[in-house]
Parts: sequence; structure tokens; C-alpha cells
Amino acid sequence: MFEPQSVDDRYNFGGASLNNCEQQTVMNSILALRRGPIRYRRNAMIVCEGDPTDYILLIVKGVIRSCKTYRNGSRGIVAFHFSGELFGWSNDPIHSLSAEAAAETLVLFFKRSALLAAALRDGRIATYLLATTTNELRRAQEHSLLLSRLAECRVATFLTDLSTRMGDTNYLDLPMAHYDIASHLGLEIETLSRSITALEKSGSIARVGGRRALFLRDRASLERMSD
Repeated sequence: MFEPQSVDDRYNFGGASLNNCEQQTVMNSILALRRGPIRYRRNAMIVCEGDPTDYILLIVKGVIRSCKTYRNGSRGIVAFHFSGELFGWSNDPIHSLSAEAAAETLVLFFKRSALLAAALRDGRIATYLLATTTNELRRAQEHSLLLSRLAECRVATFLTDLSTRMGDTNYLDLPMAHYDIASHLGLEIETLSRSITALEKSGSIARVGGRRALFLRDRASLERMSD
């Protein structure tokens, strides 16, 4: 059975004001309610749009993309969720988005009713869930505003945000495909490629090794583009 190596290293507490001991206690309480882990291959469906919201997901490893599929068959990627992030909390009876594995992914499932009951008993769990939900709403708002920016600004913002969520590293081995990033940013794949090339020529980033490996050479310039 899977056991987390370190709460601080593996789980994102979303800015909740909990010390290390409280974080350990909260995560131990949450993990006691788990089902899994379940492993999914890249592009596997995890949750279908319209499924009951009976479970909340915690990503142990990998990346999940939240998607909206339209009647004409097109699809938009609303958000990415990374290792250590809990998502899927909703008051709606069914999921409004699908969740798919954007890379090989390991997921823990938590019964929503059991987690809610635990939050009612322990205010620290409630604080954690509130912080997680607040962060998800903030990212959704920032993403909606980002779509009105120029292509290079969108890409620069995505890279700096990704770096922060993956541990403030300047080396990024992009875990998701370029076409996923393009869909998320509302860009054509060719526009995404041109934007990455432009950032590379400006000295802001550099390609390292494989096609998905990037180094943020000038993080300050990327952050200025994001403002």
C-alpha cells in the first residue's frame, strides 16, 4: 500500500496556516479515508463529465487535465492538476468537467461524504479544504484573464506558474504534451511553437535536451511579461 514519504514534499497545503505537525495530522486523517491508489496511463479517462461527484481526487504522481467537451466535438482544457494537489470538491451533484491523465498518473480517491464529515470534526481539515478550493477558484479566475493576453504573455505566465507549482525550479521537463498546453492557453499549436521560439531567441528560456525540456534562463523577464 502506498505511503507518502513526506507531507511537506508531496502535498500542497494551498497556503493554509498550518505548522508541520498540524499538516502531518491533517494529511494522516485524510489518508485514512482513501481508496486506491489507482494508476492511469497517459490519456486515460479518470472522471467523465456528468459522473456523480461522490469522490475527491488527490494526485500522488503525474498530471491530470480538466476538460470541457463541446457538442461540435472540440475540447478545451480548463486546468492542470499536479502531484500533491487535491481537486474535485463541488456542491454540484455531477461533474461539469472530465478529468483525464495528461501523463502517467497515480491517484487516490476520497469519499466526498466521509471527507466532509471529517472536516466537520476537525477544523484543520476544513481549513485545508477551504484553502484548496480558494486556490482552485483563484487559478480559474487568473486563467480566464490570461486568455485575453498576447500569445507570448500567455506562454510566459504558464511557464512561471508551472515552475512555482512544481517547486520553484527553473528547469522544466514539461509533463504534458504541447497540444495540451496550446488548448489550455487558447492557442493554435503553431502559435505556441512560435511563442516558445520567440522566448528562446530573447534569452528568457532555453531548450535543454528533449523537445519538452526547458530552462528558465531569465525568470524576471518572464514575470514582467506576466504582469
